[in-house]
Amino acid sequence: MSSRCFAVVSSVLMSCAFSACATTAATTASAGQKRAASALPDFELNTLHGDRLRLSEHLGRDVVVLAFWDTWCEPCKAELPHLDRIYRTHKDKGFVVLAIAMDDPSTAMNVAPYVHESGFEFPVLLDPNSEASNLYNTHKSAPYTVIIGRDGKIASETLGFEPAAAKLMEERIEKLLAAAKP
Repeated sequence: MSSRCFAVVSSVLMSCAFSACATTAATTASAGQKRAASALPDFELNTLHGDRLRLSEHLGRDVVVLAFWDTWCEPCKAELPHLDRIYRTHKDKGFVVLAIAMDDPSTAMNVAPYVHESGFEFPVLLDPNSEASNLYNTHKSAPYTVIIGRDGKIASETLGFEPAAAKLMEERIEKLLAAAKP
């Protein structure tokens, strides 16, 4: 194989590899994505502590962040501390982060130690069968963040994480928290 062909093949393979764990933030929010709370699909997952938690417990009442992540994903490890800080600041105002671990069986045993070591306060949910991912993160990207307003509509969806965007995310959440409850 020529070095030029090898370079092209290598470039394509690297692009595919990096698409699984996005490093560039891309935010979308369109009228088509702003589904009503009753139209948003529900899911129920186990927490790290073995309890069951349903999304519908928070829809239409709280500002909810669905944070899809994997223990092997470095951008995820950069985003989660920011989300934890925002959660600690605003949890008493009707804000919840549901950190959804998408780890497969080969890495799932790393979730609890990582969360414990990091000291995160938000609920961590386990999604081994991709129940929540199939509903809200169909491309299975990590990190992938969905923000749902108190009105039960998706306010934004973000692929990847950029530390510089953390302030913008917090401002978006604060604006949603300031909105009147439905």
